[in-house]
Order: sequence, then C-alpha cells, then structure tokens
Amino acid sequence: MPDQLLFQKLDNELEQIRREIQSLRINQHVFREVQAMIHENPNLHKPSTFYGWMGSLYAAAMSSSVRRLVDRRKDTVSFVRLLEQVKKAPELLSRAAYKSRCTNPHLPESYLDSDYDRLVGNRKQQPDPAAFESEIEELEARTRKVKEFADAHVAHLSLEPMKELPKFLELDDAIDCLERTLKRYLHLFRGEGPTPALPTWQYDWKEIFRHPWIAQP
Repeated sequence: MPDQLLFQKLDNELEQIRREIQSLRINQHVFREVQAMIHENPNLHKPSTFYGWMGSLYAAAMSSSVRRLVDRRKDTVSFVRLLEQVKKAPELLSRAAYKSRCTNPHLPESYLDSDYDRLVGNRKQQPDPAAFESEIEELEARTRKVKEFADAHVAHLSLEPMKELPKFLELDDAIDCLERTLKRYLHLFRGEGPTPALPTWQYDWKEIFRHPWIAQP
C-alpha cells in the first residue's frame, strides 16, 4: 500500500510548487502586457530609467523563482526534490492509487485506465523510475541558463559573471517546461485536468493605466 503520509506531504509540496509557477505566469503576463502598451504608444518611446529598472527587476525576480523550483538542497521545496522523492516511491502514483483518487462517478474505469496509459505507459502499473530521472534532466537542462544567471548575478556577485546572459525567450521556455510538468503531476496526483497556470482576472488590472499618473497642478 502507498504511504499516505508521504503522499500527503508531497501533495502539499506540489501545491506550493503550483503557487510558485502560477506566480511566474502572472508576472510574465503582466510584464508582456506592459511591454506591449509601451510598444503601441509612440508617446512612451523615450529613454527612461524606469524601463531599465522594470526589466532588471523582472529578470532578477523571475530567475530567482526558477532557481528555487530546481533547487536540490534537502531543506527546500522544489520540483526537482519532489521528483527525486517520487522516483524512490513510484507506488504513490500507481495505476490503482490514481484510479482511487479520481472519484468522479461518471468516469468509467476503462476511461481511467486509458488516461493512465497515456500518462505513464500502456498497461504499466506504476511509473518507471527512469521516467522521473528523464523529467529531472529535462527540467534542469531547460532551466540551466536561467539558474546560472540567478546564481551569478542575483544571489551572488560572481567573480566570473556569465559571458552571455540568457534571453527572455529562454526564460519563457523554462516557464513552459515547468508548467507542462506541473500539469502532468497535478493529473497524476489529483486527477486534475490540464488547467492553465495563468488565472482569469475578475477585474481590469489595466485600469490604472487609463489615467495620467502624475496629477497636473
């Protein structure tokens, strides 16, 4: 039988990871939208320290968050640490455990088996530890340059700074990989569908930009 205490611990960690990745998506969306507003308004095409500050702050905050998500230290919650733990206890995500957690009474057992086949492999009763290792390797490869930037330029003042800084597209690629892996494990842990990490706003967060920021005397 799967260790329910261990499963609950890892499920709680997965929720922390979900919040971190959701924060990444929110910050990414806001940054892109503000950049688009600046691009589309010729009146804003002027040199400004504010633009440099905004870009530097975004790069530092986002790379630090990505760094946390692939941290290997034992006293941290990270996606890599979570995958390392389930690799040692793959029975936590077995076919039987998965089906027991998918409590929707309208889903036939054949559908759940087909779903598990797609997630893990045809007729496999639990994930192969090698599959976890492969996902860890992909996460670390896709986030490597962003993590190196955070190590050398955000968390520390390196004596040997990076010769080539990562581009925003490389940061976007790292976030895409993190979210894709998150969706897979939310599905395996909880039977959740592939809901995007970016939430739907219940108000117009751009409203503040529709008014002058400096009041005229």
